[in-house]
This record gives sequence, structure tokens and C-alpha cells, in this order.
Amino acid sequence: MLGRIAIDLTKDANHLRRLETTLRLAKSHNAEVVGIYPSPEPTDYLRDGSLIPRELTQMMSTHLVQERDEVEALFHSKATEFGVKASWRTPQGLAEEVLALHARYCDLLVMSQNVKQTSSLRQSIAETVITTAGRPVLMVPYIGELSPIGSRILVSWDHGRRASRALADADHILKNAQEIVILTIDEKTNKLDNLDINDDDLEAYFAAKGYVAPKRLRLDSADAGIGNTILNAASDQGSDLIVMGAYNRSRIREWMLGGTSKTLLDSMTVPILFSH
Repeated sequence: MLGRIAIDLTKDANHLRRLETTLRLAKSHNAEVVGIYPSPEPTDYLRDGSLIPRELTQMMSTHLVQERDEVEALFHSKATEFGVKASWRTPQGLAEEVLALHARYCDLLVMSQNVKQTSSLRQSIAETVITTAGRPVLMVPYIGELSPIGSRILVSWDHGRRASRALADADHILKNAQEIVILTIDEKTNKLDNLDINDDDLEAYFAAKGYVAPKRLRLDSADAGIGNTILNAASDQGSDLIVMGAYNRSRIREWMLGGTSKTLLDSMTVPILFSH
């Protein structure tokens, strides 16, 4: 069972949807929810704070305090409504840094998918946290019907390290699943045969962990691309959660994820648990 779940409480178009999803998941696991509200200074919005008139700084400060108080009231009200233990944190600093830090004291961090904004830095927050937190990050989409998470799970499996890490990170949720679909895309079976990996090794692992027996799904990405193939499979299977490893291609710019992960973050219609 999950014991402690962190949530990004930054006020945006998806914060209520994200909060209710988190509280519903916490209630099913009898887990505590730690609400993280990153608290930027007014000068953080501009490159040179010395250029901001004092009146504008005061106005921005007042607005930020009001917004923080509104979100805190909503957080505690909803936690009481769901009957979930909750604690509130307002760390100072860049959102990507404080979210990653607090996630390390929890089993899971809940955030929202990318949304197109004018600032490229703001767009990179989710990617940064996923690749630096050291904890799985559950991304909640802006669209789609959100049922309780974890009943029907699609696991993206490519026999690699990140997929294996994602499987381990999702352990607490997989144990409660009623249906698990293992999706492999463009699989090279000859290589596995040479390495003496049996087709039922993953099924044996699931049985040893006490998970429900998985259904196997093997697809060719063809012209759709891997990201869209995963999303289409989740839709076809009626999955309420995707579990997968997050990939980045550049070691120099860790916050920029590879094409598949980026596609999923931009186009997801069901929650995705990313592990890196």
C-alpha cells in the first residue's frame, strides 16, 4: 500500500482535477497526502527584480498570498471531504527543485501534464521533476474521464532498465489491479531467445509478486510512432493508468525527454505513472 503521496498544488487549470484524483488514490490506500505549494517571490517572474516598481511588487505579493490561502483552504476542505490525512507545505524556491525534493520523502508525486505556455522554462517543470526526483511521478491529464486509478493498468514493457524500474515503482498500485496488460512494441524476440529469456518469465514474476495474471499485447508501432501506439492501446484496452519508464536522449539537457515520453506528456488522455 502507498503510505505517503505528494501533490503539486500549483494553481492552474487542472489543480482541482489533480487534487481529487490524488485524494481518491490516497483514500484507497489509506495514505497521507502532502500538499506542496511552491512559493515563488514576485521577482521570480522577471529576470531583474530591481526593475519592478515597488507598487507592482506589493500588488503581486498580495495576489500571491491570496492565491496561496485559497489553494490551502481548498486542499484542507477536500481532504476532510475525502477523509484523508493531509499536511500542507509552502517551500520557497523553484517549483521543479522543491517538488523533486519533497517527492523523495513520499512514495509518489502527482503532477499534471504539459500545457502549452509562452515560457519554455515553465513547460519543462514536469520533465525536470520526472528525471530528477528519484520517485515515480503520476501525471494527470487535462482531458478524459477520470475513474479511480489502478483497476485496469497498461504496463509498457521493453525489457529495459527504466521499464523494470517503473514496474517496481508501481508495485503498491499493481497489487490492487484487477487487470494488467503488458504492452511490448516492436519486440525483437530473437535477441531474447539468445539470452535465454523465456516468454513466461514476466508472468512468473507477476505470480511471485501476487499480481493478477497479466494479458500480453504485442504491437508494431508502424507509422503511428511508439507514443501514439501506447495511447491507442490504453484506449482500446480501457486502461485507467499507464505505467512506463521515462526516457531522455540528451545527457547534457536532462530536462528534455525523448520523443516517446514527450508525446505522452503532450497528448495523454489517461493518467501515466512515469519512472526514471
